[in-house]
Amino acid sequence: MDGYIDRVLRDLDILQKNLNKSNSYNPIFSDTIRRMKFLKTFIKSEISCRQKYDRLLPNTDDTVKKFGEDIHILSVRSESESFSNLIGVSDQLVFDFKRRIGGSHEGIVRAYEQSISFGWSFATFYEIVEFIDLVLQNLVDLHLVRKKSYCAALRAQIQDLEEKLTFLKSFVCFAKLGGSNHHDFIRWLDHIVAIALKAASLSYMCSFLDEVGEGHSFVCKDVEKCPFHDEIESEYIGKFCSMICKQIEEIKPVDLQGGEIYIDILKASNSSASSRTMKMDEHILNNFNDSLISFIWKLLCCNSNFMDFRKDELEILFSELRFLRSILRMPMEKKNELNEKIGGGWRFLRCILRKPKEEKKELNERIGALLREAGIIICTLALSRVKGGDVNSLDTKKARHCSHMLVNINKRIKHITDLASVSSRGCLAPCHSFKIQKCYKPFSYKLSKAMKSQALRDLASVSSRGCLASCRSFKIQKCYKPFSYKLSKMLPALQVPMTHEVTVGHDDEAKKVSDRLIGGPEQLEIVPIVGMAGLGKTTLAKRVYNDNSIIYSFHIRLWCTISQVYNMKDLLLQILCSDGKRPGINEELEILDEHDLLHKLYQKLKGKRYLVVFDDVWDFSIWNDVRCSFPDEMRSSRILITSRFSNVASQVECGGEPLDLRLLTDIESLQLLQKKVFGEEDCPQSLHGPSVEIAKFCKGLPLAIVAVAGIVATLDLEHDVSAWEEFAKSLTSTVVSLTETCKKSLELSYENLPHHLKPCLLYFAAFGEDAKIVTRNLIRLWVAEGFVENTDGKKLEDVAEEYMMDLIGRNLVMVSERSSMGGVKASCIHDLLLEFCKSKAKETDFLRVLRGYDELYTFNEPRYPPRLSICSSAEDFHKSKLFCPQLGSLLFFRQNAGDDFPLADVSFLFCIYKHLTVLNLEHVVLIHKELPTEVESLCRLRYLALRADALRFVPLSISNLSSLETFYLQSLVEVSLPYTIWDMKKLRHVRVGGRLGARVLPSDNVLENSSTLPGLDTLCYLRLPFNQEGEAMLRRIPNIRQLKIVTADVGEEVCCNMSQLDTLESLNIVSSHFQGPRNHFELSFPKNLKKLLLSGLNLPWSKISLIEQLPNLEVLKLLCDSLRGRRWELTEGGFPKLRVLTLSDVNVVEWTETDTDSDDYFPCLEELKLVGELKLERVPSCLERISTLEMIKVYICGKSDYVGSVISLVRGIEEAQENYGNQNLKILVDCQAW
Repeated sequence: MDGYIDRVLRDLDILQKNLNKSNSYNPIFSDTIRRMKFLKTFIKSEISCRQKYDRLLPNTDDTVKKFGEDIHILSVRSESESFSNLIGVSDQLVFDFKRRIGGSHEGIVRAYEQSISFGWSFATFYEIVEFIDLVLQNLVDLHLVRKKSYCAALRAQIQDLEEKLTFLKSFVCFAKLGGSNHHDFIRWLDHIVAIALKAASLSYMCSFLDEVGEGHSFVCKDVEKCPFHDEIESEYIGKFCSMICKQIEEIKPVDLQGGEIYIDILKASNSSASSRTMKMDEHILNNFNDSLISFIWKLLCCNSNFMDFRKDELEILFSELRFLRSILRMPMEKKNELNEKIGGGWRFLRCILRKPKEEKKELNERIGALLREAGIIICTLALSRVKGGDVNSLDTKKARHCSHMLVNINKRIKHITDLASVSSRGCLAPCHSFKIQKCYKPFSYKLSKAMKSQALRDLASVSSRGCLASCRSFKIQKCYKPFSYKLSKMLPALQVPMTHEVTVGHDDEAKKVSDRLIGGPEQLEIVPIVGMAGLGKTTLAKRVYNDNSIIYSFHIRLWCTISQVYNMKDLLLQILCSDGKRPGINEELEILDEHDLLHKLYQKLKGKRYLVVFDDVWDFSIWNDVRCSFPDEMRSSRILITSRFSNVASQVECGGEPLDLRLLTDIESLQLLQKKVFGEEDCPQSLHGPSVEIAKFCKGLPLAIVAVAGIVATLDLEHDVSAWEEFAKSLTSTVVSLTETCKKSLELSYENLPHHLKPCLLYFAAFGEDAKIVTRNLIRLWVAEGFVENTDGKKLEDVAEEYMMDLIGRNLVMVSERSSMGGVKASCIHDLLLEFCKSKAKETDFLRVLRGYDELYTFNEPRYPPRLSICSSAEDFHKSKLFCPQLGSLLFFRQNAGDDFPLADVSFLFCIYKHLTVLNLEHVVLIHKELPTEVESLCRLRYLALRADALRFVPLSISNLSSLETFYLQSLVEVSLPYTIWDMKKLRHVRVGGRLGARVLPSDNVLENSSTLPGLDTLCYLRLPFNQEGEAMLRRIPNIRQLKIVTADVGEEVCCNMSQLDTLESLNIVSSHFQGPRNHFELSFPKNLKKLLLSGLNLPWSKISLIEQLPNLEVLKLLCDSLRGRRWELTEGGFPKLRVLTLSDVNVVEWTETDTDSDDYFPCLEELKLVGELKLERVPSCLERISTLEMIKVYICGKSDYVGSVISLVRGIEEAQENYGNQNLKILVDCQAW
């Protein structure tokens, strides 16, 4: 039967995968797979104990076999046929199968009850372990169920049960490994079986909880005891809820019975006895070590005076056991090399590590003995806490003995971990210093051989400015599948060969620069080329400088390269001697002082048309120092500047518009890579595919392409296709950033930053590759972190925005998306710079970035990191058991889109991380209806971002977060905020709720209802009535700049005066869709308003006059049902500063103006967006003549005749604009129906 179930599971998995490939989805497949796993657990328990009892469910076998055959036939067909033809058949078959096996539900529950009552026992120890594994998998599957019936309390119970079973499994395996035959151990196995059977029964019942129908009218018998009866919807409270409560209560006493036995069994075990393989030994040690870590973590999380007992020693033990994780996971080869690396300091382990087969076993024996002693200590402390509430319940002698054992075990473990740690805790030396020469196919070469080649030894010139760097030898790590090394471990000093100057791409830019140098005005002009480091600015300048057209156009051409710290005399000598007429600096010039050299340069240039290149300018004051030596005699002389700073033109006299150098296209990147690798030869066709992937990886940055080409040349891949393919797959930004060329270039940019910008740049390391970082969130994080300096008369957010623009101006940060107001909505940095920031942040102990479970699992250092950025699933984060009580900032990001994991219990966050100033959990789904009151313990918090889809209430105690400045809470339901929020005087940004908004509950105290938040800058999704109550609420936020209102329908009357909000710049009003007319409407907007969005108000178009006359309005978005009526007539002189206008799903048909001959409409309009289902038949003729109009975007759907009408109108505007001479108008059309 077991084999049948496994085959059915495989077949269902095949069907589900083929279903996904056909772009279809049916949850019935995943539900049935989960149901089969629960059935397999039950069958396993039944088969194991068949000798005692008759088969309880004889029909189950027949059902599985009958449907299993049909499912198998269908899965085979799905591999060869188009699955779209099988969807209907497969859906029905799987549905029927699920229904049939679900029919055995009550029988299986009864069978579990009988098995528990009779005290079933398994035939062998290994069957017990296998059964526990199945139950654990069932509990994990329950975590993945996103049903409303799985409330926070129930999920917490399931999670707690999973952790308990995990500990039991690891404990029994560890005790068995130690050869324990203690009679208590044999007797204790019966208790474990009882717990496992109860857990299996409980998980099985929970799997059906979401399928209890509304027709059930059961009442929970234990409502008062039920921990989650208030959270489960009423139709789910009944028999199943009662049974679940009963099972949980029955598991607890069984668990406590084994408390004393834990210690006795550990004391009786002998780690030297082992009947298993070394691999299995190591696996068991790892699991038991993890369980001990989890146990200590829970002890450290508790808030009782229990933690006063040797708390520091317990924290040390926790840290050391985490470090043992890394040692246990080390391959034997790394242990040997670690021994060689550490030398004499490793003698302690060297005496243990004698023979390859024995040394690992002996090391595991020593670690096993340490874990056994640690387990005794931990169990003693935990049992004492359970019995007496704290360690004070221990008698003095036991407490003294326990304390002595704790100190002693820490010393012994630390002796091993100190030998394994060379420079920093948690980062094993072997990971950075191993040099392994052996490599497997397809990479059969040895890097050491390559190092002997003359070409590699001659690598020197890595910069077009003549920067030389020695090439250090390196050896690639051994790899185990199938690529024989890990590129991420290459030596940072890897050099890039530059045998000849290669120029690819930027043809248009070269022509633009040449045209500006040759043509243009007669007076002296500066032509700047700007862009990020490694973009090819110098290469482009050289290309233009040496072009024949430039040579023939100028009498004299001079070149100088400027360092960050330059010497004026050396600079002038470099310019004077760069014309090629002098082989070097002659003695005549060397003896002159700066003043004489300036005069000499003036004489050299006077009367000539000259071109002088200042390459790599960092400080623009240099131009002021040498300006007197450059005569402006109206001869069209030019100064060409290359710089990483975009604001060069505004800082120098005669500065022209900078040319922002773009990244290379994918085609240009490929051409540059191939020229660098193959020179004049053509790239072999067989290597074209891998070359394309490698070129795309570099994302258009020439510096990265050159670095990768250098790695390729060094590895001598030749024409081995498989080697190229593996190289392309294994290439990472870390590898490229470690090359000397990249490191030097990026280090220069970083060191040139003023002190206040360095932490702002490094903070980008907290975000993942290709992340589009929302600017408003980033600058609020900067403010919360304390990076932004106070400037008199300016808001901190405005200063932070200046920081952002400075970083953009230095071409370190790239703009990903512009806002409708013209600001930076989102930004990013290149992957190479991101890797540099991560490395520098780690080096300076500024921020640690942990990606994925492996990094979380092995993270040990430093013990008190100031900031952590974690990118993983919430489940992995919880299971990693990080303990950093001094942590200042915690930012959590999901590893993959759709990885949102429901987290039932977040109390550990508030118990451990009490020093947090920043907590960002927007990618963790909290399963709560009310924000836990424990959040008040984070009294230093300044930035809090949470996501809880079903959260409805924020507790009164939120006001205890007196330092809180930014509060984000994403929810899918209406949220109620307490009146105490008005006491949080430091609040600056509040974004709570979503589509349904957030309501602030009133207080019974009249004085409290009059308190204000004068510092509040942003308030989003406030649920506000348009009446006197709403006006009173607005008076409490007098200095608000951004306000988003969600208002319930107030019927036919709308009355709200907003003109009092003098500082308000951005306003969104989203109302319930009211279909009838507004009989009374009084709504006034503040005069300083710059951005306005309306939706659902159903105002008559005549009320648009209230908006037309706003003197500072720049952006207007009129969305669905914002205004009502077929005709909109523009008023002359209206919208004096409007730049962006969006019409989305409005029902206007005739859009006209009062005077068709007047041009006094939309004088500043730059962009028009037409979105959704529009029925426009006419647009104002003024749109055909507006000279400022740059873009019309059309994203519409609906009936084809309406779509055609809108597109026809837009094309008419385009044609008329061209006739009026506007050749720059762009039309973007994306129309589904068309």
